[in-house]
Amino acid sequence: MGMRVLIVDDDIHICRELETDISRSHMKTHSALSIDDARKILKSEDIDIVILDVYLNGENSIGFVSEVKGKYSSCEVIIMTGFSTQDLAVEALRKGAIDYLEKPLDMKILNTALGRAMDKIKREKEMDFKHTILLADDDVHLTENLSRILSKEGYEVLTANDGKTGYDIINSKKVDVMICDMEMPVMSGMELMEKVKRNFGDTEVIMMTGFGDESLAIEALRKGAINYLRKPIDLEELLISIEKAAERIMLYRNRLYRSRELKINAEIVSKINLELERRIEERTSEITMIQSQLFQTSKLATLGEMAAGLAHELNQPLTGISLTTGNMKMLAKRGLLEENALLESLSTIEGLVKRMSKIIVHIRTFARQDVQKFVVMDVNESLDNAMSLMAEQIRLNDIEMSVKKTENLPQVMGEPYQIEQVLINVIANAKDAVNEKESILSGKIKGYGKKIGIETACENGWIKIDIRDNGIGMDEKTKEKFFEPFYTTKEVGKATGLGMSISYGIMKGHSGRIDVDSSEDKGTCISIKLKPYMED
Repeated sequence: MGMRVLIVDDDIHICRELETDISRSHMKTHSALSIDDARKILKSEDIDIVILDVYLNGENSIGFVSEVKGKYSSCEVIIMTGFSTQDLAVEALRKGAIDYLEKPLDMKILNTALGRAMDKIKREKEMDFKHTILLADDDVHLTENLSRILSKEGYEVLTANDGKTGYDIINSKKVDVMICDMEMPVMSGMELMEKVKRNFGDTEVIMMTGFGDESLAIEALRKGAINYLRKPIDLEELLISIEKAAERIMLYRNRLYRSRELKINAEIVSKINLELERRIEERTSEITMIQSQLFQTSKLATLGEMAAGLAHELNQPLTGISLTTGNMKMLAKRGLLEENALLESLSTIEGLVKRMSKIIVHIRTFARQDVQKFVVMDVNESLDNAMSLMAEQIRLNDIEMSVKKTENLPQVMGEPYQIEQVLINVIANAKDAVNEKESILSGKIKGYGKKIGIETACENGWIKIDIRDNGIGMDEKTKEKFFEPFYTTKEVGKATGLGMSISYGIMKGHSGRIDVDSSEDKGTCISIKLKPYMED
């Protein structure tokens, strides 16, 4: 008995067309216009293959694939989909469907999909393949005898006594091998063979010929017949010819099935790749956002650490303004405020206000979260800006600071405020390192002087800034984890552990380097390196 196929589509015309075509392959068909109807049929009938439209009555039916495969594991599912729903088809394949068909349906692909499904079912159930043979000959006695013999050999046999009847049978039933007499009424064997090869290319043809028909037999071979046999028929020769035809059919179908499998697998891989790319983009976006937030956190933490220095930088001009306005009031009370002295004092106040404004603008630009632009820049200028923000902290911690800048250094391409942030992070680390060593040596060794030295230079194709201290230094474990996020050797609450990790990220984004040379108890040298800017 043929396999049972359930067609699930809300379009009755599609169901009828599929029923007609599938019935040719000796299969029994059932149709359902909804999922509920399909469930009832699956319960009452032993269904082998389900052909399912991906959208039924406007709703996604992908979930039904999992339901069918979960309840009827040996049942294979083929999906029908429109062009715009290919993603859903691939999703269905990942849920267990064996194939999918695009609308409008291509009957060759439908037959290939059904063939793949049957092939898989038969292999899993260890079922034998039963080829269908059509015997077309006007000799009734011959067709009856051959039919009986071939049926005993395990073939399903159909018979016809003229060419037209033979073609009508092939048109309504799937035939694997046609054994056809050269001379028949209504339609000759040659005509029948040509029509069959033209319209049903996967049907193999064996021609039978009488004495003197060799030239026609050779012509039939040229037009696609696999063999020809002379009458009277040698039974052993006939069986060998049928076996060869069956082997050829199996090779053809296996090649067709494997080709289809490769196409489907390629589409699944493509879909997975697209999904991975989407996830990577999303993850990259999330990481970029988190990195931006970490940058901002680090900058705000740095500004917090520099609060005393910033207050000093603003207090200086404020003190100047206060003294200048005080003198002007005193002179005005005495009637001694002359126009020249007034203008001079106002000019002094204006200069101090500009100085304060410059400091505030610099801090605001440094702290803002906007993505800055890369420009051609001078590292010595960034170093000056960083030092202006750190100078008061260096003074308050009684650290001897030396700065040696190589003049007229080649410029670099970079984001000035990010480079400034790296410099501030490294200088702040150096400040903490010398303070920690002072705390350890307190009461043990006299005469320890805290020192930080900074030098800029052009060396071995790099523009570098060396920041050296004579602080506590680092052991091997600390050096290994130096650039890891949230790693810190300081007490909880005194550091975020983000400064050097972010500095490393900034230098990597500048195609630069940040090298560490440190020995425990002997100090540390951090080298910040950038490539010189080369004009195109």
